[in-house]
Amino acid sequence: MQIFSETHPSNVFSYCPKCGSGKLLFDGVKVLSCNDCGFNFYINPAPAVAVILVYPDGKIVLTRRKHDPMKGTYDLPGGFVEINERIEDAVVRETFEELHVKVTGMNYLGSFPNEYVYKGISYFTCDLAFVCPVPDGTELHPSDDVSEAIKIKPKDIDYRQISFLSIRNILQLYISRLGD
Repeated sequence: MQIFSETHPSNVFSYCPKCGSGKLLFDGVKVLSCNDCGFNFYINPAPAVAVILVYPDGKIVLTRRKHDPMKGTYDLPGGFVEINERIEDAVVRETFEELHVKVTGMNYLGSFPNEYVYKGISYFTCDLAFVCPVPDGTELHPSDDVSEAIKIKPKDIDYRQISFLSIRNILQLYISRLGD
């Protein structure tokens, strides 16, 4: 049997969000069910995007998180996909919201599971990573939930300062493919 963190929804939610009953049961996998009204709450991952912006000289962009979770650590531009939004549109929107950079091309890198703990509750994501070229001279204007943006050579990244395991995995995969 899998042991879940104290922030897992099965360890945080005690009452049915539909009827208020205290008879909410977890199936041990992904469903919280109410014995009184039959309501089911499925714990499924939310899609999110992570963007590696690449300059012609090979440097990439890291952003510093302005807010929790992981405030002050480095991240990639990106965020949650909105309801009824295409993944590709989320890449364009998030990059513009966070850095005022217009993405004109993108290549899919891969998908990476992540646990995002916010205000004491785990939200599970599937982070879809994209590599997007930016023209030399593209200026970065940090805004939204970004306090700073830096251009860095991939080999100079200090992974101890990277926000989430999924972002470390994305960066490591990207760097491993640079030699291909």
